[in-house]
Amino acid sequence: MVTYGQIQELVNFKSEDVPVVSVYLNTDLRQLTPDEIRLHLKDMIQERKKEVLNQQLTHQQEESLKQDFNKLLTFIEEEKIPEKTRGMVIFSCSAKNFWQVYRLPQRVKDALIVDPDAYVRPLMAILNQYHRLAFVLVDRRRAQVFELYMGEILDRSDQLSDDVPGKVRFAGWYGLEEKRVMRHIEDHIHRHYKRVADFIWTLYNQQHIDYFILGGHPHELPDFEHHLHRYIYDRIIERVDTAPFAWDVNKIKQTALEIEQKFMFERLSKMIDVLITDAQKGEKAVLGLDAVLNAANMGNIRLLMIEEDRVLPGYECFNCGYLSRTETTCPVCGTPMEKMDDLYDEIVENTVNFNGDYYQVPKGISLAEYGGVGAFTRFKLEEK
Repeated sequence: MVTYGQIQELVNFKSEDVPVVSVYLNTDLRQLTPDEIRLHLKDMIQERKKEVLNQQLTHQQEESLKQDFNKLLTFIEEEKIPEKTRGMVIFSCSAKNFWQVYRLPQRVKDALIVDPDAYVRPLMAILNQYHRLAFVLVDRRRAQVFELYMGEILDRSDQLSDDVPGKVRFAGWYGLEEKRVMRHIEDHIHRHYKRVADFIWTLYNQQHIDYFILGGHPHELPDFEHHLHRYIYDRIIERVDTAPFAWDVNKIKQTALEIEQKFMFERLSKMIDVLITDAQKGEKAVLGLDAVLNAANMGNIRLLMIEEDRVLPGYECFNCGYLSRTETTCPVCGTPMEKMDDLYDEIVENTVNFNGDYYQVPKGISLAEYGGVGAFTRFKLEEK
């Protein structure tokens, strides 16, 4: 799983004297074979080698880059690419012993960058689309906590063992002993709930959990929720009638993913409704490929909404980057435009390069009526 700590390590990594190699690799096995993916990486490495190793580099810089390139080639030869991995991002700086791999559920555009800083912006734009969830299963005696991010699950329950007394046989004068024992049990239960709530609060702060799912018996959960911090309580998106250790990890993961997909579908649907309304009112929003390309060419996209797996054919100017659905000659520099089977990656790349964000929108949302693409813009712009 991609942890918040891993992301922070990447963002904070600095290499002032030795370059960093950043690789973005399309690994969508629906489009490419493993051999084609490996060949693409090899070609990018060979092309970049010719450029950078002929520059004036120090011995340390040259040796670090050679090790980076060899490490990348070895990695891609040995890597068994999972079917659900659509894209892969790798950062390497051998002189600083820095190496990170991100396996992503959506595709990326092939690129290999050698620079003093890691090229993180496209990765951050992808990661920002996903939410980190915690699935908390709790009853009066036990608890489990699972962290979920980008379709992966991590068990965080190892610090949650508690010893709450179970059933007790009573004896004593007129039930006084029974009442004392019951108070003792209730005290243990509330301490158990508080301990779990404190653990969740720590996890929320350390891992930056976005939303929570609670699993438990409906008649018990209100007592547990009483111990939760308000920030946690406000981030609960679903409650499920189950109990700790009632489900195996696959069932927990599947349930959490279904809840997350439903939640995100509803959220994105509302965003698309606002997008459509704003665009129809002439506010800072556009719909359809022509209008989006016009905004992209102006660096005007603040938030791109694009339907997953949508194919958007058109033309690109390889000289200045101008994008068009129909134009064959670039109106900016006069260069002949190259026909592209799909401008999806180019639109996303343009958005990210101008510090915009984007969401992949699942099929079935009303954006399909507008060619599967729209955008919130930074300023109003007349459509062509």
